[in-house]
Amino acid sequence: MARTALTPQRFATIGLTATYVTPDAAGVSLRSSGKQVLHVKNGSASSITVTLKIGKTVEGQSVTSPTATVAAGAEMFFGPFNDNYEQPGGADTVFVDFSAVTSVTVACLSL
Repeated sequence: MARTALTPQRFATIGLTATYVTPDAAGVSLRSSGKQVLHVKNGSASSITVTLKIGKTVEGQSVTSPTATVAAGAEMFFGPFNDNYEQPGGADTVFVDFSAVTSVTVACLSL
């Protein structure tokens, strides 16, 4: 399955009404210049785990990607993302995985 590619939505002085999408089971990808954040809304009755995929290795060794729990009915912001999250050959592309996507929506917001 392909990841859902998110387009950053820019904040504006006059306001931003963000558009949210349901992520694919494979997760999402977003281009990051260091000014993007990911907003995750968990509308399900169970908590979910969000994994921010580290794209770098240290001396050839994989680094454990950080995870966070978003409680049932809760929302959480992630980012901005530094170069450690850039995927190899991904041109500033960040990957984020979800333990479940039912009743979950996301938006990429940019300053």
